[in-house]
Amino acid sequence: MTTMPRRAFLACLTTVTGSVVARRLRAATPPKETGLSSEGLLAGHPGFQSRTVMPLPNPELPGFLSRAQLEAHHRHYTGELDRLKQTERALQEAEASRYGELRRAQVAAANSVLLHEFYFGNLAPAKVDAPRYIEGHMREHMGTMESWAADFTRCALVAKAWATLVYDPYDDRWHNVAMDADGEGLWVGANPLVVCDVAEHAFAKDHPRREDYVAKFLDHVDGEEVSRRYKKVDRM
Repeated sequence: MTTMPRRAFLACLTTVTGSVVARRLRAATPPKETGLSSEGLLAGHPGFQSRTVMPLPNPELPGFLSRAQLEAHHRHYTGELDRLKQTERALQEAEASRYGELRRAQVAAANSVLLHEFYFGNLAPAKVDAPRYIEGHMREHMGTMESWAADFTRCALVAKAWATLVYDPYDDRWHNVAMDADGEGLWVGANPLVVCDVAEHAFAKDHPRREDYVAKFLDHVDGEEVSRRYKKVDRM
């Protein structure tokens, strides 16, 4: 039996102990968050994500959305985040008569915050084509890019709040979804890939007609961001 020298044993023990402590410290330190959906969420990281305001990725989108429109929309999103925090504080001391109202308001506000972050995050100043990886999956799930865009447009024109392309890991398929409110039309368990805010506060300063806004939205979807989102959640 070989005996390890005492000095070597102590050095080894110190290294192992330091490594364990470092791992525990890393695990105990919450990730720096800027917005709910900007880090970790789509990758399925467990644990509470701190609610902070996500800055606008693009201060303006020439030919599509002006600085004034985006700033006004971002203020609306910030207000939704404040509403979520206020609702959750109120829930801590809610009277029985207000409990149901507050729980419904919490869901609506939480969905609104997340959907706005996905929306701002999938916009690009100029057209960014989807990579072949996405085009292949699009053909499998939805048909051609053109047929998907046509159906997504129909969703965006009939919905009152949001049009989304989502991936449902339960049936391993993509689906277009029309939502009439922040708390209505949610596809439970689905992961947003493309999100379009179709409420007037998203476009009214720049586009009198929703049809024009939706058409230009499709020309400003960041295909690379869509690919990143899908790669994080694709069960295959």
